[in-house]
Amino acid sequence: MGNDKKTVLEMKNVKTICLITIAWVFSCAVSAEEASIELATERGCFVCHTIHQDEDVMRPLAPSYQEIAERYRGRDDAFEYLVNRVLHGTLYAEQNWTDEISMRFMPPNVNTSRLEAGEMTDWILNLPEDKALRDRLAQHEAMVILSTRSGCASCHLMDASPDKRLMPLAPAYREIAARYRDEDGAQEMLTRSILQGTRSATKIWPNVNMQFMPPSVALKREDAEKLAGWILELE
Repeated sequence: MGNDKKTVLEMKNVKTICLITIAWVFSCAVSAEEASIELATERGCFVCHTIHQDEDVMRPLAPSYQEIAERYRGRDDAFEYLVNRVLHGTLYAEQNWTDEISMRFMPPNVNTSRLEAGEMTDWILNLPEDKALRDRLAQHEAMVILSTRSGCASCHLMDASPDKRLMPLAPAYREIAARYRDEDGAQEMLTRSILQGTRSATKIWPNVNMQFMPPSVALKREDAEKLAGWILELE
């Protein structure tokens, strides 16, 4: 009887360890994917591209990354081929999406290094097929785009700069998440700060350049709540 109990306990421990491991692997995958999304955002890729095809858009500016992956991932030269197109554009190259997109050609990305182009190309060619991860990436993409279009990304970065000699305009999103995520009412407080600004609030970020955050007068409360919730969930 004692051995049976020991065996059951060991099996429970193994199951727990397996679940923790799966959660950790999923978390690492999400973090890597989110980092790629953030790099693509910083380099302006989402001005034209989206991650997944939008069935409601008849003729998008550019193909989605999902479509690019499906078209090229089987080619032996896919990686180098796409890296060169990312860096140099397609003005003098073959046009592979004629009549499918609105842009005549892709402009060169002069602000992108070959290393960054390689990272983004590798990410595109290996886009996950796991639905849970794809859904979370789609949500992250939507929030990054919303933060950019609403002007938040003009002052806030995703991560704090490792160079401590630099004084940022505003705290990074992940710094905000680390400070507030465990506080009661954090989402409502951030929502209010986003909508109303922080001119009359106590200054708690002494190492940033802006004395206060201006109000986001053009942002709907619903969108401000989404941004606040997304920021607080950032790891």
